[in-house]
Order: sequence, then C-alpha cells, then structure tokens
Amino acid sequence: MGRCILLAYLLLCALLLFHALSVSAQACEKYNRKAYRHWIDEDRDCRNTRHEVLIEESLKPVGFKTGKGCKVASGRWLGSFTGRTFSSPKKLDIDHLVPLKEAHDSGAYAWSKSKKRDYANDMSHPDHLIAVASGANRSKGAKDPAEWMPPDKSYWREYARAWTGIKLRWGLSVDARELAVLRSILGDEAQLPQEVPERICTGAKSSTLPASTVTQSFQCGSKRYCKQMESCEEARFHLNECGRKNLDRDKDGVPCEKLCK
Repeated sequence: MGRCILLAYLLLCALLLFHALSVSAQACEKYNRKAYRHWIDEDRDCRNTRHEVLIEESLKPVGFKTGKGCKVASGRWLGSFTGRTFSSPKKLDIDHLVPLKEAHDSGAYAWSKSKKRDYANDMSHPDHLIAVASGANRSKGAKDPAEWMPPDKSYWREYARAWTGIKLRWGLSVDARELAVLRSILGDEAQLPQEVPERICTGAKSSTLPASTVTQSFQCGSKRYCKQMESCEEARFHLNECGRKNLDRDKDGVPCEKLCK
C-alpha cells in the first residue's frame, strides 16, 4: 500500500514538472524591435513621440530646429537615472522604462500589431516614456531590476514603482528574481505583477508561412508597387526575397500597410 502511494506521488510530481517545463518552453515569436513601431506622429502635428516626450518633460519652454516646430533643438531636462540636467536633446534617449524586449518576453509577444505600437508610443502615463542620459540608457539595455538599477540610488523606489505600475497596467509578468528585487524595494504589502518563469522567445509565429511555401507561390518579376500586389504574402515576398524596399516606406518591416493591416 505504501509503495503504491509513493509511486502515485512520484507520478504526480513528474506530471507537474512536465507541465511547468511545457509552459516555460512554449514557443513564442522571437523579439523583433521593428514589430514595436516607433516613433510615430499619432496626432499628425509633425512631432513624433520622441519630440512629444521632450516637449512634455522639459523644465522650460523648448526651442525648435525650424519655425515649423517639428523637432526639438533645446530645452532643459532632468535625467532621472543620473540626477543630471541636460540642455541638448542630442545627449538624451527616450527610454521605455520597461524595455520593449523585456515587455515582449513578459507577455507582449502575444499582442496584436496595433497593441505593440500603442505600447511603444504610450504617453498616457508620465513614467512610461522618459528622457534619460543616453549612456545610462544604453547601460540598462533590456535589463530588468534584478540585473540593472539606475546609478542615482535616490530614484530606485520611484523606478521600482513605475516599473511595477507599467507591468500591472499592461498585464505583463515578472520572473522570480525580478519579483524579489521589486518586493525588497517596495515592501511585502505592495501590489506586484504575477510571477511567471522567465521566457526566452526564440520561436516563430505559427501563422507565418514557411519560406519554401512562399517562394513556390510567387516569383520576382516586373511587380514593384503595392498597387500591383494581390495579397500581404505576395508583398512580403517581394520585400524580403526580391529586395523591393520601396514597399516598406516607413521601414518598419511591414510592406504595403493597407494589405498587411
């Protein structure tokens, strides 16, 4: 009897382990920065998201490169990561506080193209996109708080709060080490995102056609323009296989936007 109970317990443990491994290894599309289209000019006022953030965060009225007022040339910004102030936007990056790749691996890989674009350009909360020193931002890269924190330690709590808020608003998960660091800074009573094992996205979309299927269906020929394409698949073939770069005017990796919505 005791042996049967032990065997049943071991079998249950094996099944639970198999399930956990299956979930963590579930295929997800490999991260591609171009899939998170930015910077866009959503309100069509000639200022893309980068310049909108610079205008919003400047501590004094900004100056523009030309009278059209499209591109910011001067202002005064506090770089939260370092605590330093800047007068030239050339020394600043606009940081996705939760980096695009981190968001992707935390669940954004399953989003639609439009939701990925919305995330990449979200200005509805002041902590989502921030102007920071270029060097500090490039040191951060796609790291989470378990791997990197801002050089200015007085900003750590605010950074952890902003990180947590973004992940909660967008339904993104955290891994165990990331969660431990956030809890150590914000305390046990803080509302924190759901913990999920860290995902490494290396797979491809299941809806993506194999290259051999595409190349058998289409051939490089005289077609050069979107108006000549009969489908999104054909447009993608001509962009990727035939080098028709004119099909992707905004260089976001998606040809003929009306066909490939």
